Amino acid sequence: MFDENKTRFRRAEEALRFYFRLRELLHSGRTRRLVADELPVDACTVAANAFDDYQCIGWCMRGLDEIPLWLLSELYGPTCFGVRRRTFSHACKAGRLEFPDHEFRLREVGILHEHALGVVERRLRRLGMIPVRQLQGVHDSRRRIRTAGKRAHYTRQASG
Repeated sequence: MFDENKTRFRRAEEALRFYFRLRELLHSGRTRRLVADELPVDACTVAANAFDDYQCIGWCMRGLDEIPLWLLSELYGPTCFGVRRRTFSHACKAGRLEFPDHEFRLREVGILHEHALGVVERRLRRLGMIPVRQLQGVHDSRRRIRTAGKRAHYTRQASG
C-alpha cells in the first residue's frame, strides 16, 4: 500500500486543511456545505498526486453524519488568506446559524470535533497517509500537566 517511512502528512489536521483548501479550489471558491454524497465510496490504494490525496482524505470522512462533516469543514476550511484555524466558539456560533434547530454548546462542539477527528485519523493511519504512532501532542501534554498541577493544588489545600 504505502511506504510506512514516508507519509503524506504529519497529522490529520494538516490533511484536513489540505482537503478543504483543494475542495475550495476545485469548486472555484464557491463551496457549499460538505455532504456525504460527495465523498468517495472506495478507498484509494495509492496516492500519487494531490487529487489522489484529496480522494483518500475524502474517503476517510465517509460515514460521518451531516453535522460532523460540517464541523470539520468549518474548523479546517480556508479562512481567506490566513492559515489560522477557526476556534470552537466561532464554530459554535456558525453552527447555530447553519443548523437553527440544533442548539450548539461549546462542549458539544469539542466532543464532536474529537470524535470526527478520531475517525479521520484512524483511516488516514490505515492508508499510511499519517504516521502510525505520533509523539504525544502538545495539547495533550498541556492538559495532563494542568490536571496534575490542579491535583497537587487540591492535595496541598486538603492537607494544609
